[in-house]
Amino acid sequence: MTDEPRRHRFFLLLLGLTVLCTSPFPFIGSGSSTFLGIPLWLWWSIFFTIGLSCLTAVGILRYWKDDRLE
Repeated sequence: MTDEPRRHRFFLLLLGLTVLCTSPFPFIGSGSSTFLGIPLWLWWSIFFTIGLSCLTAVGILRYWKDDRLE
C-alpha cells in the first residue's frame, strides 16, 4: 500500500498556507523598514521559503511510503 502527502489534508493545508506566506503581502504599502540593512519583507520571504523547503522535506520523509521493491 502506498501513502502520499496528498492524502493528508492537514499537511496540504499547512503546505498551502506556507506557500502563500512566501509572498510578502503584509508589507504592501508599508514603509521600508530594515533589519541588518536588509528590508523586512525580504527576511519574511526568506524565512517562509526555508520553512517551505523544510515542510516539503518532512512531507516526503514522513508521509511518502512506497511498498514496491526495486
